[in-house]
Amino acid sequence: VVPPDSYQAQAMVDVVRALGWSYVSTLASEGNYGESGVEAFVQSSREAGGLCIAQSIKIPREPRPGEFAKVIGRLMETSTARGVVLFANEDDIRRVLEAAALANLSGHFSWVGSDSWGAKMAPVQGLEAAARGAITILPKRASNTRRTLWFHEFWEDDFNCRL
Repeated sequence: VVPPDSYQAQAMVDVVRALGWSYVSTLASEGNYGESGVEAFVQSSREAGGLCIAQSIKIPREPRPGEFAKVIGRLMETSTARGVVLFANEDDIRRVLEAAALANLSGHFSWVGSDSWGAKMAPVQGLEAAARGAITILPKRASNTRRTLWFHEFWEDDFNCRL
């Protein structure tokens, strides 16, 4: 069962606010996943208040040559919005990071990626400098908490509940 984008978007708003950011851009792969994810993030940020969206950029389903350089150029138009929230597929994430590296902007942006990035290495392999410091969302599942034996104890203590 895949959790709705609204949970993930709310978690991303919480991360952005915890980092003290008030001005971010969003980046979405064209299509249901990317666009509905950004829409949920924008809605959650409105409800939370205190967060402005510098711009929302959509990556076309079939990007033309140079498209990702243009995306980085557009992000630089609001260069003080260094936080970028991504609801994008793995290939688009990788190509955005490549374009940032080619523009000598590794480290300029702080990325907050959705679960399509999560703990996957493919989007960042060879582009570690451009991705450094990225925060990604990985939904809690039994399969990804099994190795952390203390997780249940932490969760119960932190949220004053029983799992």
